[in-house]
Amino acid sequence: MNAIGGFPDSAPSSDSDVTADTRQFTLRRTGRKPIRFTGWQIVEVLGASETGSQWYDLTVYRSDSGEVIVELVARRRMIDEQDLSRVEVFGSLAAAGAWLEAYPCASDVPIPTALAAADGPMAIAVLQLVQLRQRIARITEEYHGLLSDVFEVLDIADVAAAPMAQHPEQERIL
Repeated sequence: MNAIGGFPDSAPSSDSDVTADTRQFTLRRTGRKPIRFTGWQIVEVLGASETGSQWYDLTVYRSDSGEVIVELVARRRMIDEQDLSRVEVFGSLAAAGAWLEAYPCASDVPIPTALAAADGPMAIAVLQLVQLRQRIARITEEYHGLLSDVFEVLDIADVAAAPMAQHPEQERIL
C-alpha cells in the first residue's frame, strides 16, 4: 500500500498550507467527461496483483471546497480489455466509505466472449461460468483488502455494538 498523507477531516490550517499543498487535478472517467478540481490527495492505494488479470487502484482526494473525491480504476492486464475509471464526489468521508463498501466489483469483470456464444457446448459454458465466478470472488476479496487499508489510513471505522444483555435465567446458570 502506498499511503500519501493529507488533511482527511478538515481544511488546511492556514492559507499558506492551501497554496503549498493544493494542486489542480483532472481525473478521467470511462465514457464521461473528466472531473477537474483543486485540492489535495489524501490516500492512494495501488492493488496490482502479480497473477491477477484485474485489480483496483484507489485514490481519495479532498477538494479545496470540502468535497471528497474518490477515483476507482479497475486495471485489466489483458490487452483486449480496457481499464475502467470511475470518479465519484461525496460530501463526507463517511459517504465515500459507504459507497466504497457497497461497490459491486462483479460489474467490472468482463464476460468471456465464448460464454456469450449460444452455439458452444454446455460443458464448456459451465466450466467458463465456474472460472468467472472464481475470478469475481478473487477480485472482490482483493478489493476489500484494499478497503481495509484505506479505511485505516482515513480513520473510518464502525462503532462497536454494545454487548447483548443476558437473559436473567442465563445469568443464574453461569
